[in-house]
Amino acid sequence: MTSTLTYPSKEELHQLFYYRRGYLYWRSRPASAFRSKSAYVMWNKRYAEKPAGSRNPRGYIKIAISKKHYMAHRLIWLYHRGWLPEALDHKNGNPSDNRLGNLRAATQMENRWNSRRRQKTSTNVKGLYLRDGKYYEAHICTNYKRYYIGRFTRKSDAIKRIREVREALHKEFTSHA
Repeated sequence: MTSTLTYPSKEELHQLFYYRRGYLYWRSRPASAFRSKSAYVMWNKRYAEKPAGSRNPRGYIKIAISKKHYMAHRLIWLYHRGWLPEALDHKNGNPSDNRLGNLRAATQMENRWNSRRRQKTSTNVKGLYLRDGKYYEAHICTNYKRYYIGRFTRKSDAIKRIREVREALHKEFTSHA
């Protein structure tokens, strides 16, 4: 069973944070937000005016609000735009670069097109495989289907062709990494 994460409103985010150069910074909180004066002093001393969140093993910044964890890039988009798309794509492929200009609305598929290889391949080129040590085979995935591009005797020819096809199909979401 999967649960849908409920996001804070744009207004709530503006009360909690301010944005600067790709980061959300905690705002100082009033004493009325705490049960005790010591909690108020401790929280503001520890967090106020400091970048929110921490980096996870995959490089994304996660922020906890009321014991719920959110991806920082989604909060930043919501902070500025007031709505969330199906997926958000980091244009430069760097998951911790959350500058608004580096984020764009995308579908899950478009987001995957701009992703890096998840595992090492025999050629270290996305979609290109060395078969039987004799030839290179090129494939590309789009619209939930895997397409065969061809067999090549030279790696450079295969790389050139797979780049051409990827750019034609994936357009601005193309990533050769």
